[in-house]
Amino acid sequence: MRWTRSRAALVGGNPLPWVILALTTVSGMLDAISFLGLGKVFIGMMTGNVIVLGFAFGGVPGYSEPGPLIAIVCFVTGIVLAGRGARLAALRGQQPWFLWALLTETGLLFAATAVAWLVPDSSPAVRDGITALLSTAMGVRCATIRRLAVPDLVVTFGLTGALIALVQDSGTACGCRRDDSTCPQGRHTTAPQQVARRLGVVLALGAGAALGAALMDNAGLRWSLLVVTVSVGVITGVVQVRQGVRKALPAAG
Repeated sequence: MRWTRSRAALVGGNPLPWVILALTTVSGMLDAISFLGLGKVFIGMMTGNVIVLGFAFGGVPGYSEPGPLIAIVCFVTGIVLAGRGARLAALRGQQPWFLWALLTETGLLFAATAVAWLVPDSSPAVRDGITALLSTAMGVRCATIRRLAVPDLVVTFGLTGALIALVQDSGTACGCRRDDSTCPQGRHTTAPQQVARRLGVVLALGAGAALGAALMDNAGLRWSLLVVTVSVGVITGVVQVRQGVRKALPAAG
C-alpha cells in the first residue's frame, strides 16, 4: 500500500498509530460525555478527577458526588486487569493482548450502554454504575497502549507531555533555530513524524471532546454512549482484520 507524504510522516508505514489516534478521539468523546452527562466526572483523564475531588474537599458547591473517586478506583482496576490479561496471553502463547484488550473494552462499553438504555433512571446510583464500567474500560485501554510504547502516542495520560515536547523540541520555547547547536537545551532535531504524532494526539483529543459535547447536546447520554460503543467496535474489527496491525504489535509482556 502506498502512503501519501503526510501519512508517512505520521505513521511511517505502520497503521497502528492510526488506530491509537482513533482511540484517542474516542477518549475525548468519552470525557466530554461523562463530564456533561454523568456528573462532572472524567472517564480517561484522571488528573481532572483529582482536581474535581479537590473542589469537593474544598467545599465548592456542586462537587460533592463520589463519581470522580469511583472513576479513579475503577480506572486502577482496569490497569490491573490489563496487566493480568497481558501476562496470561504471554504465558499461553496467544495472539497479542492488544486485540483482547480492545474486545474487553468493547464489552465494558456495551455493558455501560446497555445500562443507560435499559435503566433510563438518572439516579446517582445508575450514573455511578455507568462511570464504573466506562472507567474500567479506559484503564484497560490506557495501560495496554502504554505497554505498546508507540513513540509520541500516549493517549490522555501524556497530553501535557506531548504539548511540552511539541513546543520545546521545536525550539519555539527558547527562541532558537531548529539546527542551533549552541542552545543550552541541546540541538532541536524533532523529526516531522514526531511533530505529526504529538500534534495528532492534541487535535484528536480536542476533536473528540467537541464531538462528544455535540452528541450530548443533540442526542443525550444514551445515544452518545451508543455511538462510542459502535466506534470502538468498528476499530476493534479493523484491528482484527488487518494482518499488518497484528504483525506490528510487540509480544505481550
